[in-house]
Amino acid sequence: MHDKLLEQIQKYPAFIFDMDGTIINSEIWHHVAWNHMVKLFGGPELPHELLLEYGGLPTATICQDLINRYNLNADPEEMAKTKTELFINEYMPKAEPFWKIENILKYLYAQGKRIAIATSSHQREARYLLGKVGLMPYIHSLVTGDMVQKGKPNPDIYLLAAKSLGADPFDCLVFEDTVVGMIGIKNAKMDGVKVFDGEFDCDHIIKADEAWEARDTLKFAENYPLLI
Repeated sequence: MHDKLLEQIQKYPAFIFDMDGTIINSEIWHHVAWNHMVKLFGGPELPHELLLEYGGLPTATICQDLINRYNLNADPEEMAKTKTELFINEYMPKAEPFWKIENILKYLYAQGKRIAIATSSHQREARYLLGKVGLMPYIHSLVTGDMVQKGKPNPDIYLLAAKSLGADPFDCLVFEDTVVGMIGIKNAKMDGVKVFDGEFDCDHIIKADEAWEARDTLKFAENYPLLI
C-alpha cells in the first residue's frame, strides 16, 4: 500500500466498507450462482463484462434486467429467490477474505476508528460471510440491502451506515469495488477508495466532488437510467 494513500486514509474518523468484492472474494461466486440460476430458467451463459456491470445492484433489479435482456419467460421474484438459495447453499462457503483489505480494516479498528459494512447482500449472507472470515468483532455496524428501500447506486445505504456510526457523512471514507458503488458514494457526498480484486484501483482518495471514471458512469447511466 502506498504510504501517501495510507496517510490520507488515516485522517478519517469513520469508515464504511462494501463487502462482496471489497473485503471478501465472494463476487466471483455470485457470478457462478448467477450463471447457474439463469441456466435453470432457460437463459444463456452471461458475459463476464455484464456480470461486472451488475456488481452492487440489487438482486431484483438484475433479475428484471435479465428477463428484459434475454426475453425470459420467468418471474423475477422466483429468479431472485433461486439465485439467493444457490449462492447461500452451494457457493458462499467457498468465499475467502482479501488479505490486504482485511488487514487495513483490522488496522483501522486497532486505531480506534469507527467501522461499518454497507452491503447489498441480505443480513443472512452478510453475517455468515463476515463470521466465516472472523471479521464481525472488528465491525461496529452492519447495514445490509434489506434495511433500505432503495439500493445502490442510491445513497441510502451509505447514509444509514454513517448514521449507525454516529458520524457525519463528510467524515466517512468508503471502500468500494464497483462503478455502482462509486456512484452511490458520490450520491451520498462521501469520499471513496476504489479497489478491485483486493488491490487498490486508485492512488489517492477520490473526493466526493471529483470527476471519476466518467466513461463507466455514462455507460451505467445509459443502461440503467432509472437508477441514476
